[in-house]
Amino acid sequence: MSIAKVNDLIDNEKFEHHFQALYDLHTLTPIGYEALLRSTVFSNPEILFEKASHTDRFFELEMRSIKKALFYYNTIVKDTCSNKKILINVFPSNLANPNFLQQINDLMMKTHLSSSQIIIEINESEINQRIDVFGLTVSKLQSAGYLIAIDDVGKGVSSLQAIVELEPDYVKMDRYFAKHLAKSTRKQEMVSSIATYCLNTGTKFVLEGIEIPEDLEVAKSIGVSIVQGFLLAKPQPLETIRKFEMGDSDFVV
Repeated sequence: MSIAKVNDLIDNEKFEHHFQALYDLHTLTPIGYEALLRSTVFSNPEILFEKASHTDRFFELEMRSIKKALFYYNTIVKDTCSNKKILINVFPSNLANPNFLQQINDLMMKTHLSSSQIIIEINESEINQRIDVFGLTVSKLQSAGYLIAIDDVGKGVSSLQAIVELEPDYVKMDRYFAKHLAKSTRKQEMVSSIATYCLNTGTKFVLEGIEIPEDLEVAKSIGVSIVQGFLLAKPQPLETIRKFEMGDSDFVV
């Protein structure tokens, strides 16, 4: 039954995207938005992708999702002349597909977006021991102008190796480290050490999961420059983001 639901969702594209802002901590303005798949067929996107990963349509689902996210976000760019970035999540197995680069290039040709606005976010826990394989793919994407982010850093065992070997443009630290950051000197030391590494290597650092003002203030004090979390913005439908970008005074994050 689940496979039938997956096929129906893919065939009829029964999904949409909400967008969550990433904020520059010094100016408190959005630098871009992460596209997050949402569907009434599978209330939990992780279950959808887990089910799809066991079919021969996983790559197709990923590309349809990317297409829809890019095309939706393109309307914001056209309406507001925004040059902010969009983060799209890609599973490593699909990223390594030999058709991925060509297909995303083909999609980009149909938008007003530039490759430098696209941050391809790779889940660190999915990389495992195949860093050498992904390294070649990542290099090709960066050569084409796309930006690479390693997500959930600190959650898995290969975090530091992935950061060093893949040389991402962005490092996103797992939300575990943001929760009760103000109360934990050990978390502060860990976040500060990764933030310092990023600063010294020209890598953008993002701390995910900021939910209370106290943690936000501590994050700023220890060198975090970009944050993401419910305190500043929850994932929102496209129309809400467009109103915000157009300066709608009634908009509330």
